[in-house]
Amino acid sequence: MRAELLQEQRLKLALTKELTQAIELLQYSAAELQSFLYEQSLDNPFLEIRDHRWKQSGRRLSEKDKQQWLENMSTRSETLSAHLMAQLPALSLAKQEERVVRYLIASLDEDGYLRIELEEIADQLAISREKAEKALEIVQSLEPAGVGARSLEECLYLQLQRLPERDEFAEQIIKHHFSLFAEKSWKTLAKQLGVDIASLQRVWDLIRTLEPRPGIHYTKEMPHFIIPDLIVERGPEGQWCIFFNDDVHPELVWNRTYEQQMTHYRDSQVHGFVKDKYRQFLWLAKSLEQRKRTLLNIMAVIVDKQLPCLEAGFAALKPLTMREVAEELGIHESTVSRAVKNKYVQTPFGTVELRRFFSSSVSSAYTEEDAASSVKVKMIIKQFIEAEDKKQPLSDQKLAELLQEQYGIAVSRRTVAKYREQLHIPSSTKRKQYG
Repeated sequence: MRAELLQEQRLKLALTKELTQAIELLQYSAAELQSFLYEQSLDNPFLEIRDHRWKQSGRRLSEKDKQQWLENMSTRSETLSAHLMAQLPALSLAKQEERVVRYLIASLDEDGYLRIELEEIADQLAISREKAEKALEIVQSLEPAGVGARSLEECLYLQLQRLPERDEFAEQIIKHHFSLFAEKSWKTLAKQLGVDIASLQRVWDLIRTLEPRPGIHYTKEMPHFIIPDLIVERGPEGQWCIFFNDDVHPELVWNRTYEQQMTHYRDSQVHGFVKDKYRQFLWLAKSLEQRKRTLLNIMAVIVDKQLPCLEAGFAALKPLTMREVAEELGIHESTVSRAVKNKYVQTPFGTVELRRFFSSSVSSAYTEEDAASSVKVKMIIKQFIEAEDKKQPLSDQKLAELLQEQYGIAVSRRTVAKYREQLHIPSSTKRKQYG
């Protein structure tokens, strides 16, 4: 073997710190971008952030615009934990007992369920299983009803026990025959209990009035602001106009007064520091401008491709993929994906997420322009099911046939089943009502 020195040329993309920052800025939501910029201002003493929220950027906010702003801004919601803790003083619990109850409340998940075994909690608090059970009973006696349950059947059973008029038959079904009842094996269950199916249908209707997730109306954390980066509206001549929402994006300003003070020092390190911070400022400003231009370009393609959707709502959504938009703009598909992540646009029919304008296509019996989007197909399936005869619900195969017959949309039974499950609609067997 012989050692040799060879010269070779290669093209290589180096992911610098600045390039990484530009990619991160692109995928930040408006709220995340504000937080990031204020962090940068702490690191760069020459960088000033001027918050121009609510300033007029060449367009006057209408009363409708202001109302949408108020609707988008989340207010502090009461957490489930805080709601439960507030009920404890009225119970006059012993100090040790209250400690266990508070621990159990803190252990509940966002749905209000206790997913930790009582034995584990007893070991952690060095108490007996009996004391842990008693504390859980206290938690389960609090509002909302069903909180502190360890399973769905226990959650429903707790709520049935709180009803003004107790239904012992419904309690018996949930406590001892939940699996058969939930799977709608009603013929078997009716035979076991010696009742008619109409009695089980009555219980089913009652159960549907209960809340399977008692903690859903509360929040675990502070809700975030939904701030639209873009605004789309009709112009005076009927044309669609796209605005970048400058009102909520802080303005970057270089503090020249402080720069002049620093340059008075005859120190090369100080001059190097100022020069480095100015370079960071320029790159940040350039990245923000690139982010703005990318979002506007993507929105322009969306408006062009989804005009029917903007005019009539999402029922008229056409098939559109991120790859199509990327090819139209001559950028990478991942750039489009990052750009639309957690971004919102204010439209005449409300503030919506940019991702909602993208939808895969479903084959149609007509031209490619008439191809139905998956969103549209789901809406049609939902309409069919809402209008069906509940005693003879439509099967997935029948839904596929109706789509073909009435809309010329060719989809398989399996595709219909997939869309139905995504809509959280049970199968025809479980939708069937008796009596």
